[in-house]
Amino acid sequence: MKKIPLALSLILLLVSTAPLFAQLREHPDISLKGIKKVRVVVNYRAPAEARDGLTQQQLENLVELQLRADNVGILTQEEWTRVHGKPYLNINVVGTKVGSGKAAVFFFSFAADLIQDVSLRRVPLVKTEGSTWNQDYAIVVPTSDLRDVTLKITAVARDFAESIHEANNEVAAAPTRG
Repeated sequence: MKKIPLALSLILLLVSTAPLFAQLREHPDISLKGIKKVRVVVNYRAPAEARDGLTQQQLENLVELQLRADNVGILTQEEWTRVHGKPYLNINVVGTKVGSGKAAVFFFSFAADLIQDVSLRRVPLVKTEGSTWNQDYAIVVPTSDLRDVTLKITAVARDFAESIHEANNEVAAAPTRG
């Protein structure tokens, strides 16, 4: 029985070495033009063991710090309600424990989306929220070290900041390693 979770863990590890559905960067995304500030929302759901020492607020703070370091402003809730388009970076992190005992690992999936107000081209009066930038990742980390989760979430924030700078024809700040 222990061979199946271990085999699954190894497969997930191999799959997680590269972004699953990372946005292609051949052309800057027009939907990011003009964005200088965003609101950050992080949702973190993981098994109880993975929550020790890693909270939703910590992950949100990491994203905000990385964006500020990369010259992307952070909107407060009040500012966000007044900004045209109401852009917010929504990051969902979901963790699952795989295996048991010493062979146990955590499988984490990340979905990062820039959500903002959009309208339908064929009916411009119809307005809703939509994802206009996205990156999805999956990683496998040992149960004893959740540092890879924080490294991945800061990498996602860096990628987002770089996309904003590309779309606005700006030189991105020198990358910081967090």
